[in-house]
Amino acid sequence: MAKGGRESTDTTMPEFFETAVQQAVGMGTDLAASPYAEYRGPDVAAFSPMQDAAFQNTQDAAMAFGMNSGAGSYMPTPVQDGGAIGYSAAPIYDAAKANLAEYSPATAEYIPSFGIDPVTGEMGSRAPDRQPVALEMQSQGRRGK
Repeated sequence: MAKGGRESTDTTMPEFFETAVQQAVGMGTDLAASPYAEYRGPDVAAFSPMQDAAFQNTQDAAMAFGMNSGAGSYMPTPVQDGGAIGYSAAPIYDAAKANLAEYSPATAEYIPSFGIDPVTGEMGSRAPDRQPVALEMQSQGRRGK
C-alpha cells in the first residue's frame, strides 16, 4: 500500500556550532596562507669535545702501531645557536631550493604564490583571500535570518 503525502525532516545545526565551524574554516584559511617557517638552526647534535678527543686517541693509538687510522673528519663544521652545537641541514635545503629554481623555475615561482611573502608580507596571487569565490556557510534551516 502506498502512503499518502510526503514526510520530510529539516535538520539544522545550532548557531553556536555554525559559528565555530566558520571560525575553524577561517583559521584554516589563514594557516593555509602562512609561509613555510624555515628552521635554520642545528638539526643534529655535534660531537662533544670528549668524543672528539676519544676519536683522536683512537687514531693516535692506531698510528702508533703502524695501522691506518682513517684520520680526518668527515662531518661539516658544526653551527652554534643559543648554546646548542650541532649540524644544520640549512645549506642542503638552500641548495635544493636553488636547484629547483634553476631547473624548474615555474614550479619555484608557483609554490610561494599560495602564501604570504615572509619578508614583505605581500599576499601571493593564489592565497585563499584572493580566490574569486568566498567560502560561506549558509544554513538552509534558518531562512529569514
